[in-house]
Amino acid sequence: MKRKICLLALLCLFGSAVAQNKNSGLVIGDRVPDVVLTGVINHSSDQIRLSEYKGKLLIIDFWATWCSPCIAMFPKTDSLQKKFSDKVVFLPVTYQSKEEVTKLFSKASRLKNIRLPMVTGDKTLHELFPHKELPHYVWIGRDGVVKAITGHHEVNEATINKMLTEPSQSLTEKKDAMKVYNPEVPLLFQPIGIEQEHMLFQSMLTRYVEGVQSRFDVIRDEQGSVTRITMANAWIQLMFALAWSDETRYFSRNRIVLDVKDPSGVISNQEGAPFKAWLRDHAWCYELIVPSHLLANVFEIMRSDMTRLFPQYIASVEKRAMPCLVLVRTSDNDKIKSSQASAVTNVDAFSLSITNSSIQLLVSQLNHYLQHLNKPVIDETGYKGNVDINLDARLSSVDDLRRALKAYDLDLIEKKHDIEVLVIRDAN
Repeated sequence: MKRKICLLALLCLFGSAVAQNKNSGLVIGDRVPDVVLTGVINHSSDQIRLSEYKGKLLIIDFWATWCSPCIAMFPKTDSLQKKFSDKVVFLPVTYQSKEEVTKLFSKASRLKNIRLPMVTGDKTLHELFPHKELPHYVWIGRDGVVKAITGHHEVNEATINKMLTEPSQSLTEKKDAMKVYNPEVPLLFQPIGIEQEHMLFQSMLTRYVEGVQSRFDVIRDEQGSVTRITMANAWIQLMFALAWSDETRYFSRNRIVLDVKDPSGVISNQEGAPFKAWLRDHAWCYELIVPSHLLANVFEIMRSDMTRLFPQYIASVEKRAMPCLVLVRTSDNDKIKSSQASAVTNVDAFSLSITNSSIQLLVSQLNHYLQHLNKPVIDETGYKGNVDINLDARLSSVDDLRRALKAYDLDLIEKKHDIEVLVIRDAN
């Protein structure tokens, strides 16, 4: 991940309409026009001309009453103003009204003794120096030329001394991304340039999306850790099944017990057009993306999401005795040990090829193709290493599978077994 989407920064985001002005404004090196500013408080009159400060270093301090870092800077700038009184002028400027400003300064004890001249209700300077983040400081030299545009970290005694003794001194420029932001629109749909590589964490749920096939995908990184889970037009039983699974098990349909009054809210046995009609009212799109430090908790996070998003149901993993198809070895001859260096898997309804992979992958594929039997496939081979297995068989037929498995001294035996199942109940 090269960039973070969001930072808990010291900066306040300036969300006013004025701050979103598309005018690029003045830049470093431009001469500032001699404008008249109104709405001035703590001054002999309610107007100021910028030319009044010619011959001094003028630091325009853009701030707002809701910006905590801005307010925290006032005692510091007031102290700097007193120290450099004959050489420097701090001019706080806000788009807010006199009433809002005086209310703040009368209530905040640490601000009561600050009497810096301040411009309120400003539009002129905001148009000359558009910005989007506060605090925002514009340094205008004694010759009336913009020398620097900075954040609050550069406002200190040492920097001011440098700017006074070396007018050509270069400071780190504060550049705000001047993109239009609409708080009425969800963040991912804003035209602000969020790209896939920016995504650190996302948990998203949408309604059914027409024209998208029902499916789910588990995306892994190069180390095999799950980084993303995506489910398109999925129903509750399918979403719960994946959420309560993990790296060691998957709750296919034949390992789920429904203890609900109305199963049609959880799954449908319809086909064709009736099934598609059911999906429109009972399916959702869900996606979970996690950063590296949460990779080990991805299924736990998904379970938490399902519990919050669908509180009408409760899911739990329980052990129950059920008829199962048990994968066993029929001899001690090792005919499945992998001899390959890389892992490759190819599976369709009529063949299965697994190279240099765990035997659990074979079990999970058999569970997928045999789930119509309501007899879960479980592994009792005790085999720990990776395997190479090629089966030329209909994967939905137990007889075909047994004939193909015989070549590897493997078999599927039906017997009752205590296994973990996922139970979905009504919350009440």
